[in-house]
Amino acid sequence: MSVKIGDVVKVEYILRDEDGTLIDSSEISNGGPVKIHVGMGQVFKGFEESLIGMEIGQEKEVILPPDKAFGEIDPILFIKIPKNQFQEKEALKLGNKIDVIGPNGVSSPGWIRLIEDDFVIIDMNPPLAGRTLKLNLKLVETGLKPDPYINPFHFGMSCGDECDH
Repeated sequence: MSVKIGDVVKVEYILRDEDGTLIDSSEISNGGPVKIHVGMGQVFKGFEESLIGMEIGQEKEVILPPDKAFGEIDPILFIKIPKNQFQEKEALKLGNKIDVIGPNGVSSPGWIRLIEDDFVIIDMNPPLAGRTLKLNLKLVETGLKPDPYINPFHFGMSCGDECDH
């Protein structure tokens, strides 16, 4: 039976850039096949779409343009930060990954792309944005049960014994 949206499968994968440089694999990230609930957005768009129609044991290589992988580079995601806002000046090196704290207090990774006298340009795009990727897949198993779903909006709060509901 071929894979369709809603199926839970196990897959081995190898992800390389267009030059053939290894970026990730199921072996590196998971120690073996990865369980994926197809259609739930657990992996990027092109990965998920590539699984649809596969059969157990089937292998395939897919070339994914940026719009099917991590998206195009978005110039809006380059931010200019005054240099005096950095506490650790020695961390200011081109290409360094830094955490940027947004106005809502949430930290997001960024990469230093330009350092000037008074400011620093940080790239908040995903590191693989704008890149064409090569994805090798092998479907190992189908017909699995989904992992329990945890509602991210349920924070484990309870009213204890005081409630009637």
